[in-house]
Amino acid sequence: MARMGCALLILVAVIVGYDQYRITQLQNEVRAISGKVHTSTPGKAGEGEATDLVSSLASAERHVLNAKELLDKKKTAQAQAELDKVLANLKSANSVSQDIVGTVADTLGKARDKTIRVFQKAWKDVSEESKPKKVDVEK
Repeated sequence: MARMGCALLILVAVIVGYDQYRITQLQNEVRAISGKVHTSTPGKAGEGEATDLVSSLASAERHVLNAKELLDKKKTAQAQAELDKVLANLKSANSVSQDIVGTVADTLGKARDKTIRVFQKAWKDVSEESKPKKVDVEK
């Protein structure tokens, strides 16, 4: 019984250690994603195109307001140009958000798979230790 308790204690320690390791990895991923969301990389974007999510959405909002004012003044050609800029900004935001989601999904999927394997192995090890050992008894 003491052997099973030790094995269980070791199992818990391994799981806690692995969880801490994964938490550190996920924190690094969050930092990387935060960098993609809140900072722009000069020279990466096209003409007037924002390279991060926040800038893209802010620029799209600004162009929508400009287009609304132009439509109120019956300047449809200029409003169409502003709406084209909105579309470009939204496409940029979509691209950035897909990059973010793809990175997170891959990381979380790998973490889930590794966690499942660890628990399955631990369960197998614990269940094998808990089985009573056969003792040959002669009659």
